[in-house]
Amino acid sequence: MVADVQRIAPYLDVTALSGQHLLLTGCTGFFGKWLLAMLAELNRKGTAVRVTAVSRAPGRFLREFPEYANVGWIHWLEADVRSLGQQLAGARLDGVIHGATDTLAGGQADALRLYDTIIEGARSVLELAVRSGAKRVLFTGSGAQYGAIEWGCPVPESCLGACDSTQAASAYAEGKRAQETLAAIYAQRYGLEVVFTRCFAFSGPGLAMDAHFAIGNFVRDALRCNALSLKSSGTAVRSYLHGADLAGWLLVLLLRGVGGQAYNVGSDKALSIADLARRVVACLAPGKPVLILGQDGITQAPSYYVPDISKARALGLDDWTTLEHSITSMGQWASEQGIAD
Repeated sequence: MVADVQRIAPYLDVTALSGQHLLLTGCTGFFGKWLLAMLAELNRKGTAVRVTAVSRAPGRFLREFPEYANVGWIHWLEADVRSLGQQLAGARLDGVIHGATDTLAGGQADALRLYDTIIEGARSVLELAVRSGAKRVLFTGSGAQYGAIEWGCPVPESCLGACDSTQAASAYAEGKRAQETLAAIYAQRYGLEVVFTRCFAFSGPGLAMDAHFAIGNFVRDALRCNALSLKSSGTAVRSYLHGADLAGWLLVLLLRGVGGQAYNVGSDKALSIADLARRVVACLAPGKPVLILGQDGITQAPSYYVPDISKARALGLDDWTTLEHSITSMGQWASEQGIAD
């Protein structure tokens, strides 16, 4: 991670972060790990950002990442995001990045609990922002909020499509939509500047390799299995933004995104899942077979999940890291973690 954030940091116009106090939720997940790595690099270069890092289990995280255990710029707060008020009474904050939501399949198994956590967590963060004097808040949402995206058409933020609200399976996406409305109400009432992000698919070290993230599973299997097998037809289309790029985008959007507006966060370099599998093999295990075991659907077009990132590019953001670099770094990280054994 260190080399990647060092490579990306020069692209970022984040001088306004100097001396600020930020609250970060979701610090021990994929987003949080890359944000902490980027902030550590910025502080190494003299930015002097202070962070209150919220986690339900900071001890477990710090045993894995001891470099964040005894640094003066981080205050670790063991708390549930739904009840921040009691622990941070009297705190003064400059900005908030609210990234706490379990995106792993296990965390989404209980739709009611997931929905409640998203809404209650958002309300808690907004109340804290008002009390602490924070004027800038960034919410991490999801591209799933758009519902089914038209095949071959990267989706812009102006799209009015939405997930199917009649389905319990929409709890995650619908919760993310509802938190935007809740934040808009707080912005109107209290003058908060809330920036919304709709996050798509990501890659890089730290991504789970035993979950529902295709690229993570492909890296694992390329390193451990005799062949990389797809149970699907591989025709679904995705795009991937590297974790260091992601962290840089979120910090820039916190500072420079227009309050009340949404920004897609992701890459617009689309490829099929079958092509992704072949690229992973080419990077990590040349010559290893890729087996496509599924068949094309008959009644339904393949899934397409790619953002239009014109608004982000207008702020100087880009997908700076190549997919090949991201895959290679994931393979190296997996080997270091023993995942490839």
